[in-house]
Amino acid sequence: MKLRFVWLLVGLVGCVTPKASGVAFQKVDLDAELDARIVAEDRGDVAAAAAKDDALKGRMARWSVFVSDMSGFSKLTREKGIAWFLSQIRRMERVALPLLEKHQVELVKQYGDDLFIVSKDPVRLVAFARDFLAALEAEKVKGHALRVSIGIATGDVLRVGNDLFGDPVNRASKLGEDLGEAEELLLGVEVYEALPEASRAGCALQPEGVRESKFPFVLCAAGASK
Repeated sequence: MKLRFVWLLVGLVGCVTPKASGVAFQKVDLDAELDARIVAEDRGDVAAAAAKDDALKGRMARWSVFVSDMSGFSKLTREKGIAWFLSQIRRMERVALPLLEKHQVELVKQYGDDLFIVSKDPVRLVAFARDFLAALEAEKVKGHALRVSIGIATGDVLRVGNDLFGDPVNRASKLGEDLGEAEELLLGVEVYEALPEASRAGCALQPEGVRESKFPFVLCAAGASK
């Protein structure tokens, strides 16, 4: 199991443009809505509970979601220490920041060594992902092996402050954190289908069951065409 440190690094989030957009709720507001739903459910008011469900669905919007995960650091961190591990995360941040601005994609949060990034445009998010992998490859040439896997999926998302909820978040996390290997970009089929033909080079459909996946996905190896 990979070593995880759980914290929200707000410095990078606060520096990134564009500013946060598309937030449906702050946490306190969502809690109030959910508390009201629980009350309706507990008193057996099916109609009121269903109305709350519909209201929450109405707050969802279509986003493409990027989740990246740094891999291969558990053993090295035990050998080299926490300062080394954190410095590698900082190197990764320094690579990501100018590319976020270049592609105008939005960093929602950083969770340990994972980045959660969104865009309304899946093509733009894939272009960012490929530039990010290429920039990390350049770091490797300098002797800094920042090994990252990336998953991207598209669908309806509920944004609550700096959190994301919905099927595309789950799938992007599964692709980036569990199924992806270092230097791989894994896409939901719907993301791949949104790409122009020229951007599909180097990508191949993987049927359900590959790497024990419960859904098909598209594998784009490092160095695939932009």
